[in-house]
Amino acid sequence: MAMVEPAPRRSEFNPYFRQSNDVDYDITSPLDSQRPYPCQGAPSSRPIATYQAGRTIPVRVGGDAPHDGGHCQFALSYDGGRTFVVIQTVLDTCLLNRNQFSVPLPVDTPSGTRVIFAWTWINKTGDRQYYMNCADININGKKSGGKITGPRLLVANYGNYPTIPEWPDPEWQGRKHFQARQTITVHGPVTENEGEDSDEDD
Repeated sequence: MAMVEPAPRRSEFNPYFRQSNDVDYDITSPLDSQRPYPCQGAPSSRPIATYQAGRTIPVRVGGDAPHDGGHCQFALSYDGGRTFVVIQTVLDTCLLNRNQFSVPLPVDTPSGTRVIFAWTWINKTGDRQYYMNCADININGKKSGGKITGPRLLVANYGNYPTIPEWPDPEWQGRKHFQARQTITVHGPVTENEGEDSDEDD
């Protein structure tokens, strides 16, 4: 599975990577040692689209192996991928019955060029994996005083991060890890931590 819109880095749908002959035709693969966190290790490009704070980002995911759904997070980074703040989470049923989403940008979202928009997915069944694609975007938002407060992106089923096992229907696993996500506030390129560190990496 892979994000199609906004067109992510190294996607066949991203004209900048097509022009440079740097398309990854295995972009639907999960993170691994050859596709590291964040963003599968893919290089940045010119912004693929511009979005307005207070409106939504239309997101479309492609692929034919939804693994009975799972958990999706949609997140932004203003510091080159070091920190991602989650702006929407879809638990348990993500990709089960739909592959299109309208992800709201908070009204107070800061303006930014070359902001990274990330989609991540923890599949419900099958091998324990973590999928991530990143798109470079512009955001027209608050020129000053803008900020986003939300959970820090949860990474799982990869490297030394926690493992979330397969979970039976109708229950879902991983609740403690999502509840333990640290709350952060992003002011453009600056990140301010709030509260105590979480144990999401334990």
